[in-house]
Amino acid sequence: MGNPDEKDVKMFKNGNSYALRVSKKDREALNANLDTKFRRIVTNDGEKIIFEKINPHEPSALDIASKLFDEHADLMKRLENL
Repeated sequence: MGNPDEKDVKMFKNGNSYALRVSKKDREALNANLDTKFRRIVTNDGEKIIFEKINPHEPSALDIASKLFDEHADLMKRLENL
């Protein structure tokens, strides 16, 4: 724990699930509220869980694919005819 912002936390039971508490200070630092969405990543070795805040303006894979398809509609049409 070299970082002064690091703090040990314990899991607690919440209904049928377990949870980790996010402090008010952490929530404010993340600029998060109940509507904020996070992506959960568990490392392959099972030693870390990383939560990344999802930017609501971040395009989804489908949005990106649709945009690429639209930009290259002529090529897609040629592929259909092969």
